[in-house]
Amino acid sequence: MTNDFDTALLRSFVSVVRCGSINRAAILQGKTQPALSQQIQRLEQQLGHALLLRSNRGIRLSTEGEALLPYAERILSLTDQLSLKPASQGKLHCSIGLVEDLVSNHFTRVLADFACVHPGLSLRVEVANKQSLFAAFERGELDVLVSMPIANAPAPIQEFSFPLYWFAAHGFEHQGESLPLVIFSQPCSWRNRILEALNREGIPWHIVFESSSLAALQAATEAGLGVVALFSQTPPKHSQRLTQLPALPNITIAVYRQRGDMDGTVQDLTNLFLREMQHNIVTPNDGEGQ
Repeated sequence: MTNDFDTALLRSFVSVVRCGSINRAAILQGKTQPALSQQIQRLEQQLGHALLLRSNRGIRLSTEGEALLPYAERILSLTDQLSLKPASQGKLHCSIGLVEDLVSNHFTRVLADFACVHPGLSLRVEVANKQSLFAAFERGELDVLVSMPIANAPAPIQEFSFPLYWFAAHGFEHQGESLPLVIFSQPCSWRNRILEALNREGIPWHIVFESSSLAALQAATEAGLGVVALFSQTPPKHSQRLTQLPALPNITIAVYRQRGDMDGTVQDLTNLFLREMQHNIVTPNDGEGQ
């Protein structure tokens, strides 16, 4: 076994994990399926362990694959930043706003690694609801904002469409006619759309827990109180995806930068975030083969 890994192999491994399918990852990377499979095999040979376990339902990570994933993602994040301009060419302070729904390992690691590569930069991250973030953005307190759009918002740099999925604790069993829901409190742009999806299918529901906090919803779901609709990047721990419930609408996430701000550091930070959003837009599809 060698500790000198080809980043191209790591990138293919991470892409397959994020896509949940070798087929989909190959399309995303512009490669053939056999070529991508060979890269995964080469990485597994280097490590001396199987990283992906294949079945008719798709792929899942082996124990060794789960251990490698966070290291591979961080190596790629740092590698992607080698071509960035030094922070000295831009401002010394950067502020970014994030809606709590996007605070996952992927996004926070990008910000932490950016600050690590640019030690002279003071990076401030504000996590709040979209109304508060847009108010701060309009006051010029945020250089970059990543949020669901609001009415009369400025034109974004780019928009992405992320699907919502149903989650429940492992072993959760729905008893009774009415579906117990764990859901965001009002105001929430998702809430009505989630309820409408259930109503269209004639599925009775009742709210057992509601909160404006993502962490609170995750904890309530982990405790087995009910089912929750979240992004695939922020599932509750020890949870399972539910596929028998109605399909949920996609949620638009937009990236904003202050108008006329051509600062190199802000541009680099924006580009890194756009890249991470693009990587995470492809999500696993249960039941899909390799």
